[in-house]
Amino acid sequence: MKDVKDLIVIVNPATEEVIAELPKATREDVRRAIDAAWDAFASWSALPLRKRTRVLLKTAELAETAREDLLKTLVAESGKPIKDAEAEITRAIEIFRSSAEEAKLILEGSVPRVDAYEYPIGNENRLVVAVREPVGVVGGALSYNNPVSTFAHKVAPVIAAGNTVVVKPSSYTPLTALKFLEIMKRAGVPEGVVNVVVGSGEEIFDELIQSDKVAGINFTGSTAVGLQVAAKAASRGKKFMIAPGGSDPAVVFKDADLDAAAKIIARARYENAGQNCNATKRVFVEREVYPKFVELLLGYVKAIRVGDPMDYSTDMGPLISEKMVRAMDSVVKDALEKGAKLAAGGRRMNRRGYFYEPTVLLFDGDAEAKALREEVFGPVLPVVPFEGEEEAVRLANATQYGLQSAVFTSDYRKALRVARAIKAGAVMINDSTRVRFDALPYGGVKMSGFGWREGVRSTMIYYTEPKFLVFGL
Repeated sequence: MKDVKDLIVIVNPATEEVIAELPKATREDVRRAIDAAWDAFASWSALPLRKRTRVLLKTAELAETAREDLLKTLVAESGKPIKDAEAEITRAIEIFRSSAEEAKLILEGSVPRVDAYEYPIGNENRLVVAVREPVGVVGGALSYNNPVSTFAHKVAPVIAAGNTVVVKPSSYTPLTALKFLEIMKRAGVPEGVVNVVVGSGEEIFDELIQSDKVAGINFTGSTAVGLQVAAKAASRGKKFMIAPGGSDPAVVFKDADLDAAAKIIARARYENAGQNCNATKRVFVEREVYPKFVELLLGYVKAIRVGDPMDYSTDMGPLISEKMVRAMDSVVKDALEKGAKLAAGGRRMNRRGYFYEPTVLLFDGDAEAKALREEVFGPVLPVVPFEGEEEAVRLANATQYGLQSAVFTSDYRKALRVARAIKAGAVMINDSTRVRFDALPYGGVKMSGFGWREGVRSTMIYYTEPKFLVFGL
């Protein structure tokens, strides 16, 4: 019998029941996975592109037929409401399809006209072909909040480009990644091309970063850990792509459609119990309409149905763990000590599971509160009034983060001014901070953006290197 310290115990966050126990990967297991990926690289990268993309398309097809099983597993291990889990599985399948389609364009190559340049001498007698070649073995870390779509992002575009991968799912949510791996094997992915190791993130990433056989790192997680991973990877000369956190603001002006803004913001904050990096985490409202907006927002918040994630009528499920419940208590306590008024929620729900009430905190001005300065990964939303554009921008920019943001106004000139002034990777006008296009680069600025941005196209570019083939005629 294995010692409990050698096991990863997966708990259903809605029931607190143990749903699986997996052996924790040892350092030797990680080394074997790296070796397998290294050994598979030469033959996989040499395959014609059509054969690699065929595997991705077959994976998407088989995932469609396995949707029900994937759905039940995802809901059980993550606590994500079933209607949101359905959307995530659809998204993951589309990332596989998109990777197969985009690879034809991204890896197409070109023939630069070097005869346009005087130097080197004799360029009219040279033919240059520019190609992109895969870097080798890439290590990836998946997030617990979107375990299926992060698996797709860390695997599909990377192997489409000819690389092989070793990925570590979150210890909270490894089961869907393992099921997707089995689907890929049935789709025909060769042994060693995709490897999943479940275990301690520190130990696994230490092996990935230290190994001379690993060329790149692809990490999704907190900014603090992402900075450590980036520093260690850079010190070893490895490519790194970090998808860190955010504290996305929404700015609501008095000329906005207040009801539409309140509805969009409520969904953007409380979807998946607020456990999204691009959730709306702070709201700033022009003072003149602040009371009206708060009234509308509270109407939508109080209508949120919290309950069994397997029930299609459920809007919000549990947090991932007891630790995160305690974290929300800490954020609310800190806010109240800093002068906030509790307008809704603020407590753990009196039921089995890691459920926390949808919470709204009202501040009468800016404050050095956790809710307004840190990334709060749960269903707690601070709302603050402001006077004029300048203050709105100052408040929106008042954190170390700059992932995404939203501006609500009927004046598009104002929207453009404010959008340009807000420091963020994307600004949504009259739309949700949750908008993301998986094929396009996704990331932010400040502590929400270091390294290359993730996206099907940009991932394939980053994990390939340009090479020039020069023919003297």
